[in-house]
Amino acid sequence: MRRLFFFVWLSLLLLSCDPEGRKDCAWVLEPEPDLKGKVQEGYIPVCARNRRTMKQDCRLQLRPEQISEYTGKKFRYSDLQVVSVALPRTIRSLKFCE
Repeated sequence: MRRLFFFVWLSLLLLSCDPEGRKDCAWVLEPEPDLKGKVQEGYIPVCARNRRTMKQDCRLQLRPEQISEYTGKKFRYSDLQVVSVALPRTIRSLKFCE
C-alpha cells in the first residue's frame, strides 16, 4: 500500500512540475539581429527568454510593426500562440502579464 501511495504521489508531482518555467510570468521577447538570415523576408528574428530559468526559444519571428508592442513585456510562454510549427515560427498573439 505504501508503495502504491508513493508512486501515485510521485506521478502527481512529475505531472504538475514545470521545470522550464513555461507557466511563469518571466518570459520576454528580445530582437536577435544575429539570426536575420534565418527568418522570412519582412520579419525580424526574436528570442523568447526566461532569465530566471535561463531558457530561451530563438525560433520565432515578428513583423516590424509588432516589435515595439511586444519587446520587453513579460508573458507566460504557455500563452504564446504561433501561426505554424514550421521554422521560423511567426507569433500570432501573445497575452502579457499584468
